Amino acid sequence: MSHNTPANFKMEYRFKAPIELVFNAFSNAEALHQWWGPVETRNSVISLDFRPGGVFHFRMEGGGQVNYGRFLFRDIQPPHLLEFTNAFADEQAQVVKAPFDMPFPLEVLYRITLREDGEETVLSITGQPLAASPEETASFQAINSNMQDGFGGTFGQLAHYLRKINSI
Repeated sequence: MSHNTPANFKMEYRFKAPIELVFNAFSNAEALHQWWGPVETRNSVISLDFRPGGVFHFRMEGGGQVNYGRFLFRDIQPPHLLEFTNAFADEQAQVVKAPFDMPFPLEVLYRITLREDGEETVLSITGQPLAASPEETASFQAINSNMQDGFGGTFGQLAHYLRKINSI
């Protein structure tokens, strides 16, 4: 990979649920409260303004620490596309440095696409650092497998949530 190529994170996850259900789980604060965030933390929704330019602000508690995160939505095309920047944040949803000891991009641009494949919905996610230094980009690349595990756990929680609401 050349140094000019953006470091991309890529992952796919399959859900046994209709595309609208999967998409709506991102658009609803009550739903996000039940599934979004790292599995090792207790996560809660502070606010959700689900529109381009809107912010999803959330709290993550675990290991004696409290951290906040935020999405800034860029593009929303139900039920196929969700694009947002993700960042660590403070209690007012302002972007802050990552709470770990390595240079890390302040913001990462994520693009989630959904498509139907028979009875399943396929979620594809890509991520790439925004305005990152070479060191921050290298750190982002270095934790790729951790991110695969992290998003895998989070989407596992989403799959559980979808099974629950689908069987009601």
